Amino acid sequence: MREKNHLSENRLLKILCSHVGLYMTFLVSIIALSGCDQSSENQFIALNLVGYEAGSIKQAYVVNTESAHFEIVRLQDSEVVFSGRVEAHNEPDSISGDRVAIIDFSIVNNPGIYVIKTTGSTNLTSHPFNIRENVYHDALLTTVKSFYFHRCGMAVGNETDWSYPICHLSDAPFYNDPNNSKQVTGGWHDAGDYNKFSGNTALSAGLLLYAYELNSEFFLDQQLDIPESGNGIPDILDEVSWALKWLLNMQRDDGAVFHKVSQEKWTGEYLPADDPSTRYIFDVSSAATASFAAVAALGSRHLTEYNPTLSQELYRAANKAWEFLVLNPDNLPEGGFKNPTGVTGGEYGDTSDLDERLWAAMELYKLTKSDDHLRFFIDNYKQINLTEIPPISWRDAESLALRAFLSSNTPDIYSNDRQTVRAHVMNHADSILKVQKSNNYRNLLQNDEYYWGSNSVGLAYAFDLIHAYEISGKSEYKRAANDQLHYIMGRNPHNLSQVTGVGFVSVKNPYHQLSEMGNFNEPVPGMLVGGANNHLLLNNEEISSRPAKNYEDTFKNYLVNEPAINFTAIFAFVTSAFSTSNENSNELTTSK
Repeated sequence: MREKNHLSENRLLKILCSHVGLYMTFLVSIIALSGCDQSSENQFIALNLVGYEAGSIKQAYVVNTESAHFEIVRLQDSEVVFSGRVEAHNEPDSISGDRVAIIDFSIVNNPGIYVIKTTGSTNLTSHPFNIRENVYHDALLTTVKSFYFHRCGMAVGNETDWSYPICHLSDAPFYNDPNNSKQVTGGWHDAGDYNKFSGNTALSAGLLLYAYELNSEFFLDQQLDIPESGNGIPDILDEVSWALKWLLNMQRDDGAVFHKVSQEKWTGEYLPADDPSTRYIFDVSSAATASFAAVAALGSRHLTEYNPTLSQELYRAANKAWEFLVLNPDNLPEGGFKNPTGVTGGEYGDTSDLDERLWAAMELYKLTKSDDHLRFFIDNYKQINLTEIPPISWRDAESLALRAFLSSNTPDIYSNDRQTVRAHVMNHADSILKVQKSNNYRNLLQNDEYYWGSNSVGLAYAFDLIHAYEISGKSEYKRAANDQLHYIMGRNPHNLSQVTGVGFVSVKNPYHQLSEMGNFNEPVPGMLVGGANNHLLLNNEEISSRPAKNYEDTFKNYLVNEPAINFTAIFAFVTSAFSTSNENSNELTTSK
């Protein structure tokens, strides 16, 4: 029986290393690294565990040990294809505490699977990695496919290892009026649990649509083997449409959008169809309404060619949402959404909805060419703090709004505004580069930014760098964004890819109820976990005194190891910027 599932790097290695001697080489490399812990003196070679693009800059790091020389060894035949000197170690940084020395092997470009070996006070062997063209192809498809395994209200994945029957068909009574209800099945489970949030779904769908917009030639029909594959529509647009249709159901007749569908309190861990909790519809919010207006407009624009009926429905809904926002110019409810007394769990409150309104205005302008939408942006964008642009999140849409503006065709009378916005975007990108230069692992986070979802924060800064590259052509911005991908995919203090099933060694125990309760051999692939968090500690116990090391691959530690659709979506966007469509096959399969 064949499974149309993306081939993980781990499985690929076992296939290629069927020769006993090669497989033993792999085992030796794993054994050499099996004693890893979280101490600052852990010694290893940190690298991108997916691999490196042929023709790109290729660097790995020797961590916490002196090494004089290194060798790049091809696993297929154990041949040393390149050797060189290891650069001197940096001083330990305050974020990781690690001493890092650079190995540069940019000269190696022949396709293959390799390991790095070092000699010195400690002889180390790295985990395997790829060098090839379009090295992120599989990672990107696996990531987009992961959204299918978050679908709510349908039987999912019967042809894969991660199947589950139809779930949550009783969504949902109104929390403030439980005798009345509205049919709001569908959408994506938000994270490791099964709640659904309009603002976060809109953000995640929007980032996937921007990934498609950025690299539309990459995304094709029949890439993901989802139920809609073969309908002539790129699979990524089909997957996003599943979320957009749910968002349409979350819209009230007057255009406002209900904030969330969620349980009152956490009730434990279950498979989706076994979840016993009642999930309620909570009140509308202007932040959710504005995010919906933005993504409905964006979706309408990209679906015009492929699904004109849905495109028109989204067009009408986006305009209706905007009409509600015009009639309600203040943040609604006052101060942003708050959980009612007695309700715990995700609140997703937002004290200011101006950034979401600006995003909606520009996406509606790109859809309708209405000067009213553009005038709203021009009249209001200077009210946001352009000198400290926050990383993209369900709370902060400033970067999305600014990118939408600069990518729009606007009349010449707004050229000064374009110059103003462009200058602030470039200044912001330069400030990100300064932070990167102070970090031994070349990631983009400041010391105080290792909070819940820190992995997505670093990728949000990569989004900003990609935008700066788009408008300036300066390659240093794109290289720095690529460095953040290297960090996420394994060149980090944990020597571990932070995306399930992506890379030769990746997260195994995410806080993801389906993955844990389903007793699968591997977690659902393609999910980005939150990452190091030294602002909130499980049971008030510190994993490490270093911010970047407050992480553990443990199921129960949802503060660091829970995936979420917005985390994964920003990873998909950044990965799409480094992917090309020159793959021999549009679909990857492997045997069970």
